[in-house]
Amino acid sequence: MNNRTAEERRLKTDIHTKNALRGELSRSLTKLHLWQERLHDLRNTRRSRKLTETVARYAEYVNDLREYIAPILNDLEVRIQSEMKFSETEITQFKAEVQEETREAEAAREAFQKAREALDNLTKDEKAAPEQLNAARDSYRKAFRTFKLERRQLKEAKGELSSELVDREIFKAEIKRIMVERTFVSG
Repeated sequence: MNNRTAEERRLKTDIHTKNALRGELSRSLTKLHLWQERLHDLRNTRRSRKLTETVARYAEYVNDLREYIAPILNDLEVRIQSEMKFSETEITQFKAEVQEETREAEAAREAFQKAREALDNLTKDEKAAPEQLNAARDSYRKAFRTFKLERRQLKEAKGELSSELVDREIFKAEIKRIMVERTFVSG
């Protein structure tokens, strides 16, 4: 369950790094605008000159950060779109797997019910031979183990399908965020 490929992990780590950089850019822009407003309100020439130099240095830092983030956005967008295409095929594969596992779990449940009924009938029958009773118990145990195994595999398949659907939604939201950030970074 929740098996992540190495590429998905790297992609999510890179998205997290990009979001941290974007947050730093956002905070830096806010700070830069505050300093620019303060600069316009200053009447002291010496402080105004110092703050002008600081604002110029900080504006250069903000522009460097923008230039650094722009290619990261392009790279992430391409990687996310390729992962989403791969994810689409995975999702259809997982849906087929869930359907198959559901059929197998249903068949195992029916076999388990039949083995239980056969064992119950034999235990009620006082004339049943011990060999028949042992054989019925063995088939009951095997059917029960098969039923538990199929149920667990169905649960894992459903979990993986839901995980892929969640990843797809995360990646869709990230693509939209990248489009917004691209205008933010270029402006």
